[in-house]
Amino acid sequence: MPRLVKRYGNRKLYDTSESRYVTLEEIARWVRAGEEVKILENDTGEDLTAVTFAQIILEEERRKSGLLSIPVLREIIQHGEAALQGIVSTVDRGMEAIRSAPERAARRAQEEVGERLGQLGRLLDETMRGSFERVAQLPALQKEMRRIERSIKALEARIARLRVGAQRTPPPPPPPPASNSSSTRSSGQG
Repeated sequence: MPRLVKRYGNRKLYDTSESRYVTLEEIARWVRAGEEVKILENDTGEDLTAVTFAQIILEEERRKSGLLSIPVLREIIQHGEAALQGIVSTVDRGMEAIRSAPERAARRAQEEVGERLGQLGRLLDETMRGSFERVAQLPALQKEMRRIERSIKALEARIARLRVGAQRTPPPPPPPPASNSSSTRSSGQG
């Protein structure tokens, strides 16, 4: 809900939320801070928000001189509402571009990071592949690889012989049944 300011016939501005009179400068500060403000004529209820904002702009122009250039002011006077609509449209587009800039920047940063990571991954793959190829060409490594291959083949052959031998050997006989030791007792005379 916007802050409600009533304008009286004597041009005084009354803030209804704080129950006190306020100045155009205070209203300008509220608007700059992002607060929504609505100004109504006390007697008629007419909305004077746009007129009051224009008055704030005029007062700032007087103090700072140069807020609006002479050509812009001339355009507004010559073409009235059409010029204002053009200015408003341009300002609205600019404001939208400013509001969406962080989102666009974040999206572009993500794309850039993704591209850089992809490039880094490809470079790392190429470097590793080249390193492995160079290492594989070393005579000592080739000799060791041949030795390991011979050892693996020898182990495979031994395992195969063990399997064949295990298939030819008959299974061991089952253990004899347990004997009953109570029937072989002596009478105990002595």
